[in-house]
Amino acid sequence: MYRSFSAGLAALFMFHSIISVADDATAPQPLETVVVSAIRAQSSMDSIPGSISVVSADQIKASGAAHVTDVLRGVGGVQVSDLYGDGSAASVGIRGFTETAQENTLIMIDGRRLNNADLGLPDLNSIDVRNIQRIEIVKGSAGTLYGDKAVGGVINIITSKPEAFAIDATAEYGSYDRRSMYAAFGNRHDNGISYRISGLRRLSDNYRDNNALRLTDISAAAAYEFNAGKVFFEYQNLNEDSRLPGSLFADLLATDRRQSLNPDDFSSTDTDSYRVGLHARFIPNIEFQAEYTRRDSSSRGQLSSGGFPSAYTQKRLHQEITPRLIGSFDIPTGQLLVTLGADLFRTDYRIQSDFGLTDDVQDQVGVYVQGVIPLSDRLDLMLGARHGEVMNDILVDTLAFGRSLPEGTQLDDSANALEGGINYRPYENWRLYAKIDRNFRFVTADEYSAVADNNFFTNLFMFGSVIPLPHTQTGLSYEFGAEWQASDRGFKLQFYQLDIDDEIVFDPTVFLNTNIGNTRRRGVMVEGHYALNDALDLGLQYEYIDTRITSGAFDGSSLTFIPDHSATATARYRYNEHLSGFLEVHGVTGRVFGGDFSNSFPKLPGYVIANVNLVYLLGDARIALKVNNLLDRKYSDSGSIGYDFRQASFPQVPTYFPAPERNFLLSVSYAYK
Repeated sequence: MYRSFSAGLAALFMFHSIISVADDATAPQPLETVVVSAIRAQSSMDSIPGSISVVSADQIKASGAAHVTDVLRGVGGVQVSDLYGDGSAASVGIRGFTETAQENTLIMIDGRRLNNADLGLPDLNSIDVRNIQRIEIVKGSAGTLYGDKAVGGVINIITSKPEAFAIDATAEYGSYDRRSMYAAFGNRHDNGISYRISGLRRLSDNYRDNNALRLTDISAAAAYEFNAGKVFFEYQNLNEDSRLPGSLFADLLATDRRQSLNPDDFSSTDTDSYRVGLHARFIPNIEFQAEYTRRDSSSRGQLSSGGFPSAYTQKRLHQEITPRLIGSFDIPTGQLLVTLGADLFRTDYRIQSDFGLTDDVQDQVGVYVQGVIPLSDRLDLMLGARHGEVMNDILVDTLAFGRSLPEGTQLDDSANALEGGINYRPYENWRLYAKIDRNFRFVTADEYSAVADNNFFTNLFMFGSVIPLPHTQTGLSYEFGAEWQASDRGFKLQFYQLDIDDEIVFDPTVFLNTNIGNTRRRGVMVEGHYALNDALDLGLQYEYIDTRITSGAFDGSSLTFIPDHSATATARYRYNEHLSGFLEVHGVTGRVFGGDFSNSFPKLPGYVIANVNLVYLLGDARIALKVNNLLDRKYSDSGSIGYDFRQASFPQVPTYFPAPERNFLLSVSYAYK
């Protein structure tokens, strides 16, 4: 690992010397990128310590991505695990979080959280790629600004805002009888009123048996801009009916990789999301921003475990209030930026199944302050702190035997986050930075309930052992890096280390989510892009990560389901004003199976896949043909250790989620602007 660091540093200094020679007044100048995720308000990336990648709408269209997971898979430092290949059951992590990505990587739409107060995955189907203006990816801990779950990083999807009258419509047809229709229209009037309404209907049988998806998405947004700021309202209704094929044992995978062991498993979910907000500058140099969000979701379905199906019903009501003040002050050395805010979250979570009932009301309160202080015209200092508290009023009823936690049990805790960073611009196109960040993530409702159930049966039948209830996970992140950016080329290099105390994972020895011990992640990320000419753009992203469990029963083992090496290479070619093409090659090395913390099984094999997208423009019409897995590789994007219920001894064996073979998607769209 340290040889990798040394080699990276040598490459950095060599690259620095080469670029410095050419870095004069005639060199291409970088384009300033404005983001909102760095201080929770619009700011330039030039003064922010840390690595932030931005994926534009133009890049998304060029790639032919049909789902946000397709976009994120091509971003260096982001790990995607897609169970069924269509994005509807995918986890997205940063900094080596895959199995527990939903608890350690924060995903948001316009600053609105998609993560849950339980172990459920964020619903990435609620993000339609055609509504995306850009995606901001904060690669590194952001505990001060965002608190719980921002351990590995933050992904903030910024949606499109109307600038003038516009109409968009798309029809798609593809492999596995995929069909979809999308339409949107919006306008922005001179009186400050703007609106946008969109609708999507998607149907697909998908790759596996019992894998069909039926999805309807209706979204609307309206805003009124006035001299001092704006008020806005957003609404989304998402209805999803998914069939769930489950995983396959190795012998079944070899016989028929498309079959399902769970022909009747399904999930049906209806979600309504509302958001209202006010952004206003009533006082010079200080902007007030606040939003209220309500996400109401109900679902029912059936999931099989060990060959036994279990019906369930589930309800989530998540509410958040997020007020903050953003100050911008001119001082002799530059512009001082200060963010002072609070986050108030409440989630009512209830799940009823054959295994029992969990009913939890979780409240979170966080207050934070962050400052970006210019020490000179080239040097900036970032300092920040957050205090967070969580309160759970939880009831767990086990198989109608009784309560395994007394009614009204309070599980309260608190944690603090701190950050400090330095950002230095030695030359016009260069940026060097270093940052340290203390982070935390709180325990979820079903992590409490599973341990409570285990202990209830232990006390009732006198077998097994009592497991302590899990407690808050904390961590410390270190990162430093260098970036060189010009209008037609760029280079990024980042080194990081993330130490976690009492990481919460699924422990197969006790079959529970609990504190497994301390862990460490060390990594190197290299990114580069180069426009050879007006016709051809090239990109390359690579990450090496070394992971270890550093205490407890699995001390010395590698963490699960994280590839040591991952890379993506891209090429975009414009043949003429009408015809263009995009090629993406993505590869990962072998990964330890999920749940194999003792590292006793062979690794899930790595893979290399290629995707290509061809686009033809004719006036306001656009025709695109996307071919995924061009080389027709047979691989599994996800796998874990499970119990083979077909055998009397129930041995632990690898299970696989086979990925789709070669497939295509043809789309025809029209945009009037």
